[in-house]
Amino acid sequence: MTKRIVIIGGGATAVSALAHVAGAPGIERITLVAPGAIGFGTAFGTTDPTLLCNTSVDVTSLLSEGRSDFLDYLAARGHPVHRDDFVPRYLVGQYCRERYGQYRDRARATGTKVTHIRERAVAINSLDDGTYQVELGDGATVTGTDIVFCAGAETPRLPAEVSAHQGDPRLLESPYPADRLRRLPHDARVLVLGSKLSAIDAALVLSRQGSRHCVLTSPSATLPAVRTRLRRSAEPAIGRRDWAALDPEDASFDGSLTRMLVRAVRRSHPTARGVRTRSGADTATRLLHEEARFADDGRVPWQDIVAEVIDALNEHVPHWRPRAAADVLARYRTLMSRYISAIPVRNAKLLASHAAEGRLRVAPGYPRRIERTDTGWRVHWPDGSLESFDHVVVAAGYRTRRLTGTVGRLHVGYDGDGPQPELLADLRIRFPERATAERIWVLGAAAGARHPIVNYLRAAAQHAAVAGGQIVRPRTDAVAPLAERTAL
Repeated sequence: MTKRIVIIGGGATAVSALAHVAGAPGIERITLVAPGAIGFGTAFGTTDPTLLCNTSVDVTSLLSEGRSDFLDYLAARGHPVHRDDFVPRYLVGQYCRERYGQYRDRARATGTKVTHIRERAVAINSLDDGTYQVELGDGATVTGTDIVFCAGAETPRLPAEVSAHQGDPRLLESPYPADRLRRLPHDARVLVLGSKLSAIDAALVLSRQGSRHCVLTSPSATLPAVRTRLRRSAEPAIGRRDWAALDPEDASFDGSLTRMLVRAVRRSHPTARGVRTRSGADTATRLLHEEARFADDGRVPWQDIVAEVIDALNEHVPHWRPRAAADVLARYRTLMSRYISAIPVRNAKLLASHAAEGRLRVAPGYPRRIERTDTGWRVHWPDGSLESFDHVVVAAGYRTRRLTGTVGRLHVGYDGDGPQPELLADLRIRFPERATAERIWVLGAAAGARHPIVNYLRAAAQHAAVAGGQIVRPRTDAVAPLAERTAL
């Protein structure tokens, strides 16, 4: 039976999925369904050179194993980069776009028809012959034997404080595209709802020009940590047995995990001075200054185990009992957000400079209320004070697309829209009513229901390798489900 593959999504994850099936025999057609150009997506669609990746070249690749394909791409085009470097995100967009053309041509050279339908997928229906019908936003359909769901985070998450003002000209519902931020008056007072990566982008763009005053606010009132690289290690600092021995339901889990991580940091940096666990900084901006100074001095020993920790969490957490996994992730959410999503030292120093010059501050609390006024916005802070702003920028993250529904029909929706099928270790979905898994794979950000860290190109490339290996494998008439993969 020849395969007809439908890839839903058009970002880096979709390109990685194409990379892992292009050129394989027995594929009649590959159809990509995405409303925009292939390869860019929200993360890499920017053209602003100020906005850097927060991951090094080494782990920013469409292929998860071996030497970084992104590094080879940049070197071939004359970019003097090192595997540890943080490069502008627009270069990743260009890389994904060019590689898409190459993978498309590779597939076509073997007789596979590759097409891009510029529409949004809205549903997936199971057909009687074992294939699937993907419904599009314009009412058309496309059928396939294998479906790869790569729809990412594309819809901004609006906090309750401003959700009633959707569409207001003084409310920017996302920092992207960054051109909209640059067009704000140079003397504007801007409140940014968020303090993580997209909020950092907003602050960098807003504070760079004129005399704007930018305030970041979030419930955590914290900024990401600062690092000088994020790369794979030649040798693991933590053994797989050590990870497997952790019991999330044991009272000693937190202590065991802490000791294991501290040992790993010391093993990877045996000459480093003690592992710092506390800071005397009493505000987010003072901590930013301190961490930028430590990064300049090469005193960031924890950074070299982060890539390994991400891989290990994505491998082991899915095998914990769901309630235990949820409890652990909730306890460590703030730490994971700070250190896994740390920012490049260059950006940290820019932010620190803006803060020192009075153009940027991080609020110590989150607004109790945000009111629309005739001239802008009035913010009620927890201490009872009031502050006025001309514009509000939402940088509170994005809603990730999910597959919801029951046997026979899946909707492309969001969390809370309905029941979600089980996502197996091999990244296929399975309905409770059926013994066998569907030939529908969920990759990248959409796989967050199973894997804790998915907004990371290396993780998406690992997912694509797992799915691609199954899709290109010759099919049989056996009714038993394919053996589940136990590791990415």
